[in-house]
Amino acid sequence: MLQRFFNPSVIYTRRAQRCLDDARMAALEHECAAEHHTALARMYRERVARLEREMSPAQEPSVILDPALHPRVATLRRGDGGAVQQPYLAQNAAAS
Repeated sequence: MLQRFFNPSVIYTRRAQRCLDDARMAALEHECAAEHHTALARMYRERVARLEREMSPAQEPSVILDPALHPRVATLRRGDGGAVQQPYLAQNAAAS
């Protein structure tokens, strides 16, 4: 009975099986990482193409700034007799 637990060939077979399982798991993890990196590379290639299109002089700017629009965030003013305005709007508050 103890021969089954301490037999060198059984010990070696179990160790080889564990190594095989570890190698299979590592291969699966690396395949997943490769898919992830491929997706990232594709995303960055698309980003480069988009930024190059935006920077080309043939197109008009994609963002149009209107100076007539008022900022929705109040600025801090310290020269108002010590009164400091809130640097943000309260929830559900309308901008004036």
